[in-house]
Amino acid sequence: MVPRPISGVRLITLTSDFGLHDPYVGIMKSRIVQRAPGIPIIDLTHEITPFAPEEAGYWLYCCCGQFPAGTVHVAVVDPGVGSERAIVVLQAAGQLFIAPDNGLLGLVATGDVEARAYQVGESALLRLGLAPVSATFHGRDVMAPLAAELASERLRADQVGPQQELQPGRLQRAVAYGDGSVHGVIAVIDRYGNALTTIPASSLGGFRRPQVWLAGRQLPLVRTYAEAGAGECVALINSSSMLELAAREASAAQALNARAGQAVYVDETLRS
Repeated sequence: MVPRPISGVRLITLTSDFGLHDPYVGIMKSRIVQRAPGIPIIDLTHEITPFAPEEAGYWLYCCCGQFPAGTVHVAVVDPGVGSERAIVVLQAAGQLFIAPDNGLLGLVATGDVEARAYQVGESALLRLGLAPVSATFHGRDVMAPLAAELASERLRADQVGPQQELQPGRLQRAVAYGDGSVHGVIAVIDRYGNALTTIPASSLGGFRRPQVWLAGRQLPLVRTYAEAGAGECVALINSSSMLELAAREASAAQALNARAGQAVYVDETLRS
């Protein structure tokens, strides 16, 4: 199948576990600007938990809808850098995603049935003057320059190498069971202590009175944080249209002893 062309506003986003203490983010931006000086660069976040690619993938999954078609996302959470793991370009949802093939893009890819992933090949790197590369900083030597070329439309996703199936990663989309319940997991604990899950708001559409459960504890489903009492733990649909477990002006993660990977499910006694 011939991939659909990507068109739209050109932006490049950066997501990493680098933090801002060291110069790695600035070095990547330099590589982009040298090849694509007129394209805006947006820092999505550089505070991903170190060595946690699925966390980066979850934020991309939640946030990519806030960016226009044609955006190129670069995600560098790469504990396997220098190994035989591939670097891929994923075409999905009218946007492009560049990342190591280590499970980071699994959730993003499942959100678009027409998603296509391409393995970045050595011949493409040679054509772009990107070889040889270091064994420890592929974000600088491969992913940042590729983002510039793709965003500048001098390169298409299907020109970087052969199509390939992505590593799925540990985070999966929510699953509907035969008993009518919807099961997901906590993907991320944010800085407020909110537990963000893989259950989208759309999964709750068939429920008349949804009940949210974590480790045998039922949480009331509310519309806003303000509906909860001080310190009360609740569930709500957040700004990314995902189910979130929260506590009013407190940490739900601490109050519930919640952690990434923990199961969450929704059911009810009476269904519409």
